[in-house]
Amino acid sequence: LKSSWLKLFGSRRFCICLPGKPRPAAMDKVMPVVGGLVGLWAASKVLPVMYRWELIPGVGSDEYNKKAARIRYDHYTEGIVYSPYDTGDPIREMPPECAGKMYLKQKGGGWKLQSEM
Repeated sequence: LKSSWLKLFGSRRFCICLPGKPRPAAMDKVMPVVGGLVGLWAASKVLPVMYRWELIPGVGSDEYNKKAARIRYDHYTEGIVYSPYDTGDPIREMPPECAGKMYLKQKGGGWKLQSEM
């Protein structure tokens, strides 16, 4: 049976297309469009979140711009007080439990606590 098929059709591949079923040539044109539509849908869901979370390089969200406008740059001589949480209003005074615990480098080399000087 196989040899009779080869004589009849040669080495070419063929497809039996039934009515109502798309042909493979049509699927080659339809599937890229379907893939593009799925990609656009996914981008419409992901990009707004990336914008809000500031994950797009070079693009700042409205919340970022509002916060950046409130930054005060006149505290550069007063040192930095770190706070584990950003509450919107930074700590501007050193907590009492931190006083005298700055680790200072000495002129001759070595390190000392501020309270030891």
